[in-house]
Amino acid sequence: MAEEPQNQEEHQNQFELWYAISLAFQLGFLTIFPIGGFMFLGLWGDRAFHSFPWLFITGTLIGIGTTIYETYDFFLPLIKKHDKD
Repeated sequence: MAEEPQNQEEHQNQFELWYAISLAFQLGFLTIFPIGGFMFLGLWGDRAFHSFPWLFITGTLIGIGTTIYETYDFFLPLIKKHDKD
């Protein structure tokens, strides 16, 4: 039994909404965990080696670089898929 066109469109809109929400959560995790993790490792290293703030700054920069790479790698397939359509 086929669904009515309005129900299909409503279902598609709901799917797109949840897809956008899931992308937002994934992007949030891709941003928070590398930066926060490397900042934490930098602080830990500074306390262990008494080198504050150098390892903290280095960890922050590595975290930002990792986040940029991960975000690029995350969006690249979506961009390629959009270009094909």
